[in-house]
Amino acid sequence: MATQEIRVDLTYERHADGRYYVTSKDIPGFRMAGSDIDVIQADLNEVVSDLMRLNADFVVEEMHWVPSLEEVKKHLQKPGPEGRVTYILSGKLAA
Repeated sequence: MATQEIRVDLTYERHADGRYYVTSKDIPGFRMAGSDIDVIQADLNEVVSDLMRLNADFVVEEMHWVPSLEEVKKHLQKPGPEGRVTYILSGKLAA
């Protein structure tokens, strides 16, 4: 089976209480939250991979961010408490 790329949009929000929330309309059941953006980002690849496999039978082989995780983090530290990123997933539909 050929490798294909799909696009997944993630929405980041920083609330007044200091907590970060990451959601996606493209991944059913996806929601991450916490007060440490580094911890959330450290778990993102695994969570996205698992949910794509379980919800869409899509086995993720590679991921890359547009913009990068570091750029997302810098954006969230500015006055604007919300941002959107595109996650590009390469993989195959499960057999």
